[in-house]
Amino acid sequence: MRIVLIFICVSAPALHAQTASLSGRVTDPSGAVVPNAAVSLSGPGGARKTAAGRDGAWSFSNLPVGDYQATASAPQLNMPQPVAISLKPGANTLNLQLTVATAVQQVTVSDNLAPAVSTESSNNASATIIKGADLDALSDDPEDLQADLEALAGPSAGPSGGEIFVDGFSGGQLPPKESIREIRINSNPFSPEYDKLGYGRIEIFTKPGTDKFHGSVGYNLGTDVWNSRNPYAAQKAPFLLQETENSFSGPLTKRSSLVPFRFRNHHRC
Repeated sequence: MRIVLIFICVSAPALHAQTASLSGRVTDPSGAVVPNAAVSLSGPGGARKTAAGRDGAWSFSNLPVGDYQATASAPQLNMPQPVAISLKPGANTLNLQLTVATAVQQVTVSDNLAPAVSTESSNNASATIIKGADLDALSDDPEDLQADLEALAGPSAGPSGGEIFVDGFSGGQLPPKESIREIRINSNPFSPEYDKLGYGRIEIFTKPGTDKFHGSVGYNLGTDVWNSRNPYAAQKAPFLLQETENSFSGPLTKRSSLVPFRFRNHHRC
């Protein structure tokens, strides 16, 4: 019994001498302490983690001696690489300094984003294209339709007012809405194909002919029955409006589906 006690008393200091402790402080590039920083330590004793205190101090105890790697991190702060340290029996000290984390940003540049300004009239970002349901919502009356389009086009750049182009030709009569395929307003104000700035310009594209015969007939009648009398006039002013509108399209011959035609007529009195 006496021999065993002597062995324990002699061995205890030897075991205590083979363990190590590691402590230090976490600071930022300016030397100020970093509170609550996360500290990690990996080595013979495995991986350990702890958090620094409000004063930036941290510590590990009961570590086997050997080679270790320590690292620390905090919001917007990190260490480029772990710090290597060889622990000796007893107390060891290691201060960790963090650097500002570099934010990585990735920008993707594409050449097919839209809308984009282009020399093509149909690809200009400021163009207003009316077709389909938007075109059906416009007025069927030619005068009201022209007034709506001129309001959308806005004031022209020159003194002569806005221009209306029908299938590329100017000075024509506004076609019936049924025969209009698409309307472009101010497609490209600086297009070289026009003799002046395009503000106030209205381009109308009509429907082509088809391989089958189609036709339509319209009639509009307006009288002074629904008009109110001018309060300064003795009697109501007479008014009579009659409009006829018809269109016909189809192939020229039975085998000429590739050469379609369209005939339009609009009469007003």
